[in-house]
Amino acid sequence: MRKKSWLALPALLALWLALAPAAQANEPIRHKLPNGVTVITKQNHEAPVVAIQVLVRAGSAFENERERGITHLIEHMIFKGTPTRPAGQMARQIEALGGQINAYTSLDHTKYYVETASQNAAQALDILADAVVNAQFDPAELAREKEVVVEEIRMNQDDPDRRRFQALMTAAFGDHPYGRPVIGTEASVRAISRQDILDYRAKWYRGPGMVVVAVGDFQTEQLLPRIEKAFAAVPAQAQPEFSLPPANVTPGPRLVVLREDVRQAAVEAAWLIPGLPSEQVFALDMAATILGEGKTSRLYKELKHAEGLVDAVSCSAYTPVALGLFDIDASLAPKLADKAWPRALQLAGGLMARPPQVDELARAKVNLAAAFVRMRQTMAGQAGTLGYFEMMRGGFEHVQDYIDQFAAVDADRVAEVAREHLRPENLTLVLQLPEGAPAPDQAALAKLAQEAYAQALAAASAQGPTAAPPAAQPVAGPRPANASDGQARKETLPNGLTVIVKPAHELPLVEMVLAAPGGQAAETPQDAGSRQLWASCLTRGAAGRSFQELSAILEGMAAGMGGFSGKSSGGLTASFLAQDWRRGLELLAEVWLRPDFPAAEVARAKAEQAAALRAQMDEPVARAFNAFRPLLYGDHPYAMNPLGSAESLARLDRQALVAVHQAMRGPGGVVLTIVGDVDPGQTMAAVRELFGAAQGQARTPAPPAAPALTKARTRHIADPQAKQTQIIIGYIAPDATDPRRPAMELLEAILGGQGGRLFGDLRDKRSLAYSVQPFYGQAKQLGVFGFYMGVGPGKAKAAIAGLNEHIARLAATPPKAEEMNRAKAFLLGGWAIGLQTYQAQAMTMTADELLGLGYRDYLRTPERVQALAPGDILRAAKDVFAPQRQALLTLGL
Repeated sequence: MRKKSWLALPALLALWLALAPAAQANEPIRHKLPNGVTVITKQNHEAPVVAIQVLVRAGSAFENERERGITHLIEHMIFKGTPTRPAGQMARQIEALGGQINAYTSLDHTKYYVETASQNAAQALDILADAVVNAQFDPAELAREKEVVVEEIRMNQDDPDRRRFQALMTAAFGDHPYGRPVIGTEASVRAISRQDILDYRAKWYRGPGMVVVAVGDFQTEQLLPRIEKAFAAVPAQAQPEFSLPPANVTPGPRLVVLREDVRQAAVEAAWLIPGLPSEQVFALDMAATILGEGKTSRLYKELKHAEGLVDAVSCSAYTPVALGLFDIDASLAPKLADKAWPRALQLAGGLMARPPQVDELARAKVNLAAAFVRMRQTMAGQAGTLGYFEMMRGGFEHVQDYIDQFAAVDADRVAEVAREHLRPENLTLVLQLPEGAPAPDQAALAKLAQEAYAQALAAASAQGPTAAPPAAQPVAGPRPANASDGQARKETLPNGLTVIVKPAHELPLVEMVLAAPGGQAAETPQDAGSRQLWASCLTRGAAGRSFQELSAILEGMAAGMGGFSGKSSGGLTASFLAQDWRRGLELLAEVWLRPDFPAAEVARAKAEQAAALRAQMDEPVARAFNAFRPLLYGDHPYAMNPLGSAESLARLDRQALVAVHQAMRGPGGVVLTIVGDVDPGQTMAAVRELFGAAQGQARTPAPPAAPALTKARTRHIADPQAKQTQIIIGYIAPDATDPRRPAMELLEAILGGQGGRLFGDLRDKRSLAYSVQPFYGQAKQLGVFGFYMGVGPGKAKAAIAGLNEHIARLAATPPKAEEMNRAKAFLLGGWAIGLQTYQAQAMTMTADELLGLGYRDYLRTPERVQALAPGDILRAAKDVFAPQRQALLTLGL
C-alpha cells in the first residue's frame, strides 16, 4: 500500500482556520422554528449587504410522470402574486429597496433568494417569505407564465451546449428522474393545472424540508423573530418519504451521435458514479480536479497543450443525491473528434495507470481551500455554502469535514475510485458533430473503451509505492483589522506608473489589476482580434519561464493571473493568497515587463481563437450581436468582432503581438491597483523596486469619430432551423466620461430588472419572451444603449412593436417619482452588491483612473444618482432615442 499524502493538510487547516479570528464572534447559528423550518444566521459586518436564501427540498427529481416541469414552473410562479401583493409588485418592492430577487430549480432542491442593502433587510425578508409561503398561483398569471417557460424551452433548444447536455443526461440515466429535463417539455408544461401546483406545493413545501439562511450586516436578535413570524404559516408536517429509484440503463458503453449544423464539434465522455452521501465523492472530486481543472491538469497539458486535439477541455464530478456523473467535456475541430475521444478515455484510465503525484495532490488541496476562502467575499457566497451543506451534506458544520476529507485523499484512493467507476459499462459518450465528420459505431466504441480500461489496469498493477511527501508550511492568516485605515491611496512613480493601494484585512486575499490604454479601439480590419490574442498570450511565457512553468507556480499557490482586453484598455488581473502577495507582484511584473510571446504558444492561442469564432457561428445570440455591431457602429473599430475574423487572425503572428505590447507596456500611462490584505507602505515600496526602473509611455488609441446615424438601419438574417428569433435594437449612447452617463444608467434601471418596464410588460403581461433586457455599455469615446429579446414563432412583430412603444414613451414622458425611486434604489443596491469583492473594487478604481475620472470617482456614484430628476432622464432619452438613429437586427424565423 502506498503511504497517504498529507502534504497539503496542515496548510489547508491553517488556511481555513486563518479566518477564525474574524469569524469567532459571528459564527453561523442554527435555529429550529416550531414548524420544523431550519434557520441559519451568520452576522457579517464587512459590507452593508444582507443575503437571504430559502431552500426547499423539492427538485425536478421529485416529480411523477404527469408533473414533469412543475417544480420549475412553481419557481417561476412564486413571485407572481400573493393575497397582499399583486403580480409584479414584489419585484418592484425588492428593487425599490436596492435588492435583487431570483430563484433556480435543480434536480434535488429549489432555491429562492434575495440580496439587498442591509438597512432594508427586514422588508426584503418579508417580501421573500410572502412569496414562498403565500403565492396564490392566479390562473391568468399561470397561463401567461407557461408561455414564458415554453420560450425558455425553445431558447434551450437553440443552444448547442444545452442540447448536448440533455442528450447526455437522457442517455446516461435513461428513465431515471435525472434523465429528464429539469424544466419539462412544452407538452408537459402546458398540461400542468393550478390544482396540480397546489397539490405538489402542499406535499413538499413543509417546514422540515425548508432551510432559511441569512448572512450579512444585521443583528440576529432583531432579524430572527421576523424570520420566525414570516415563516410561521409553513405547515409543520414532515415531507413524504422519498427515495430515488436506481438507474435502469443498459450497461455501457452507450453512444449518442448528434448530427447537427455546427461548426465547432464537442465530445462529452461521462461515467456513472455514486452521489451523496457516498464517502467516495471526495476521491472523485480529487480525481476530476487532477484530470481536468486548471492549466496544470492532465487533460489540459496533454490533450490540449501537447497534442492539440481539443480547443478547450474540463472535467467535473457532478454528485447530486445517490447518483452522479464523472464528466469530461471538450470542444474541438470536427476533423479531430475521432482522435480526441479515444485519447480522453486513455487519460481517464491514467488515473489508475499513473496515480496522482505529490505535486498534483498538493495543488488540488490548496486550491480547494482557497476556493472556500474566495467564496467568503460575498454575503451570497457565504449563504450559498451554508445552505448547500445544511440541506445536501448533513449540516453546515460539514464544510470543515469536506475540506478535511478532501485533504485526506491519497493517490491510492483516487486510483481505487477510478478503477471501480471509470469502467466501460458505466460510460456514455456523446459526440456533437456536423455531417461528414468521423464518428464511431457502437462496436468501435465498445472495443476502444474496453482496451483503454484493460491497458490502464495492466499498467496500474506495475506501479510501485509512492514516496511520502514533505511537510507543508502553515498558511499565514490576515493581519488585525486595525493594521491600516482601509482607505485607498495613490502614488505616481517618476516613470509615470500610477499605483493605487487599498488595504482590506477581512480575508487573506490580494487582488491586482494592471491596465493600459489600448483594446479594440486600437484595431483595424487588418489586425482585428489582435488585442484578444495578445491578452490570451500575455501569460503564456515570460522572463524565460514557459507557459507550463508559470502555470505550475501560480496554481501551486492557489493563485490566478490572466490577460484581458476591452474596448479601450487591456491588461492583467491577478489573485493571490495574502501570504504570497510579494511573490505574486514579482510574477505580475515579470509578465508585464518581460513577456516572451513564444511562437508555439501564439500558434496554440490562434487555434483557440479560431475555435471560438466557429463556436460563435453555432450560437444564435452571438451571431446576432456580431451582425448588430457593424449595423450600429459602421466603420468604427467597435463594429468588429473582438475575436477578429478568420482572415485577420491568419495574419497575426508573434511580431504583431510584440508590437501590440510595446504600444501598451508603458509604464507611463499605466495603472496598477492592489486591493486586499497588504500593508500599503510595504506594497508601495515593492512596486517601486519592481517597476521603478522601467521606462516608456503607453500610447492612447485614436480611433475615428463615432458614426453619425441619420437614417434608421434594419437587417434581417433568416435562419429557418431556429426555434426563436433574436431581436436587438440599439443606439449610439453617451460614453464612459459623459456627464449624462448616470442618467443612462438610471434609464437602464427603469427599464430593467424584474420590476422594470420591459419585464413587467413584454414578459409578464404579454408573455412574448423568456429573456428581455436593456443594456447600456459605456466605453471611451462612445457607448451603446440597446434592447435584446429572444421570441418564439410568430412573436417577432409584436415584440419589436412593444419595444418601440417603450422607447417612444421614454423620449416623450418623464418617469414618475415612484418609478425614479425604485430605479435609483435598484441601481445603487446593485452597485453596492457588486463592489463586495476585492477584484471588483480594484477593477473599478483602475478603470476610472485610466479614463481620467480619478480612482475615487466611483464613490460619487450615489450622490450623482440621487441628484437625478425626471427631467434629466427625459432629456437623456430624447438625446439618444431618436428614430433615425436606431439600428434593428433580427435573426431567426
